[in-house]
Amino acid sequence: MKQKTFFLLCCLLFLVFSSNAFASPAIELKWTNYFPVPSRQSKICEEFIKDIEAKTQGKVKFSYFTAGTLLTAPKIYDGVVQGIADIGFSNISYTYGRFKMTEALDLPLGFPNAWVSNHVANDFFKKFKPKEWDKVHMISMHTSPVNVMMTATKPINKMEDLKGLNIRGQGYIAEVASALGATPRAIATPETYDAVLKKVIDGIYIPMETLRAFRFAEVVKYITECWPIGQVYTFYLIMNKDTWNKLPADVKKVFNEYPFEDKLANTWNEIDIDGKKFGMEKNLTFIQLPPDEANKWIKASEVVIEKYVKSMVSEGYAEKDVRGWISYIKERIDYWTKKQRELKIKSSTGPDDIRLK
Repeated sequence: MKQKTFFLLCCLLFLVFSSNAFASPAIELKWTNYFPVPSRQSKICEEFIKDIEAKTQGKVKFSYFTAGTLLTAPKIYDGVVQGIADIGFSNISYTYGRFKMTEALDLPLGFPNAWVSNHVANDFFKKFKPKEWDKVHMISMHTSPVNVMMTATKPINKMEDLKGLNIRGQGYIAEVASALGATPRAIATPETYDAVLKKVIDGIYIPMETLRAFRFAEVVKYITECWPIGQVYTFYLIMNKDTWNKLPADVKKVFNEYPFEDKLANTWNEIDIDGKKFGMEKNLTFIQLPPDEANKWIKASEVVIEKYVKSMVSEGYAEKDVRGWISYIKERIDYWTKKQRELKIKSSTGPDDIRLK
């Protein structure tokens, strides 16, 4: 009897150890992001990583590189295409001119806040499927909150106050800064703090969430809430195409069903609310544009939209199609703004009834 028990125990141990020995090794993926380690953008990526590792029951393991330690912001897209990283989180203004169709989302089209703009960006991608993204697998589009004018040297109460000021902005955000009368300067976000501190630039055209994320509350004094222009930075979360194609079907299912869009929309919205609260705690001066002045800013920025249309026509696109993209974006802005009101989701900017008081 003892011999039989011993034999059965040996068989059981053999099965356990042999199953472990022949188990498939975990799929190891590298995830890169340029935001600082403490930022909510970095934390949400950590959340994604933990969730996906858990949902795939350990089939996928990530190495996470934050703060540009693997790839800096301008190199993230190419780095993912080349396989230096498997997954990348960055924005299209760092490769201005590469994602020309998607850059329509960077135009001053009246986004009221991040919750709306994040959903609109994904609608746009799903509707038009721009071929400029064919080299990668798109996990989710997303966007920053609405840009505001932050200055260190003087308050901006009217458009004329921007004349002669050097304002940080990239891509079509820089184009709007120029249309408003400022001189735009393309500086990477992580380098902007020092540029303001050393008076290389006078201010930044960027969302309020950066007051905490990049510590801009330490170097600027005034925030002009020019949200009626409604301009954002468009971001992407992408995967190397070969990496995606090699994933098992059950792992792809986890990625496809994971609520990246909703989590990113909520995150960007929440951190902008937090950024404004942080600015208030630091006693920064917040300036609201009166309706007449806001209309002047909107009208001045329209030249950027027309410039975009002309540039796309010169690239061979039909003007009707380009204006159709813009109309679609505006339609989805209206749709998601109504949805936001229905859900009573607060934001730091936007119409009074959904704005944080």
